[in-house]
Amino acid sequence: MDKLFNSDNAVMRVLSKIFDIGWLSLIYVVFCVPIVTFGAATTSLYYVSAKVLRHNRSYVWREFWSSFKTNFKQSTIVWIIMALLYLLLYWNIQITGITDEASNYGGYLAGAYLALMLIIACIGSYVFPLISRFSTKTSQILRLSLYCAFRHFLHTILLLAILLAAAFGLFTAVWTGIIILFLVVPGLAGFLYTFPMEHVMKKYMPKPEAKYTENGEEIVEWYNE
Repeated sequence: MDKLFNSDNAVMRVLSKIFDIGWLSLIYVVFCVPIVTFGAATTSLYYVSAKVLRHNRSYVWREFWSSFKTNFKQSTIVWIIMALLYLLLYWNIQITGITDEASNYGGYLAGAYLALMLIIACIGSYVFPLISRFSTKTSQILRLSLYCAFRHFLHTILLLAILLAAAFGLFTAVWTGIIILFLVVPGLAGFLYTFPMEHVMKKYMPKPEAKYTENGEEIVEWYNE
C-alpha cells in the first residue's frame, strides 16, 4: 500500500501529470477569456508545458504567473499584430468575392490572401514558444519565427497539426457542451507541442557555460536536459 501512494510510483507520476495538465488547462482558459491576453497566456502555456510537464521542474501556477508577467507586453503586441493582420486579410477575402465564379481576378487575390494567412499561421506556431524562451527584441523573434517556419518545414507541419487538433477539440467542447475537454485539450496540446518545438529550439540555444555547485556538481538548466 505504501508503494502505491509513493510519489515515485509510476501510477502516482501519471496521476500527477494528469492533474497538472488539467490545472494548466483551466488556468489557460481563464486567462484567455479577456481575448487581449491570449498571446501572453499562450506564451505561458508553452513555458509551463516545457518546464513543468516535460521536465518536472517547479509548479504549474508559479511558472505560469511568472511567465505571464514577464512576457505580457511582448506577447500582447505580437498577438494584436497577428489578429489585426488576420482580420484585414479576412476582410479583403470578403471584398474580392471569393464565391464569385465570374471573377477569376478576385479568386486569384483570395488565393494570395489565404497564402498570406497560412504564412502568418506558420510564424505564429513558433513565435510564442520563442518569446517564452528568448529575451530579445520582437523584430528578432518574428524573423527567427519566419526562418524556423520554412527551415524546419516538417516540424512546422506537425506543429500546425497539433494546433488544428487543439482548435477542433475546443470547438467541439463549445459546440457539444463537453466541458471536460476544456480541462484536457490546452494542457495536453501544450505538452505534445514541446516535443517538436524543443527539438527545433535546441538548435538555436547558445552553448551553456559550465556552472557548478559548491559541491562540484554541474548545474544544468532544465531546457538543456
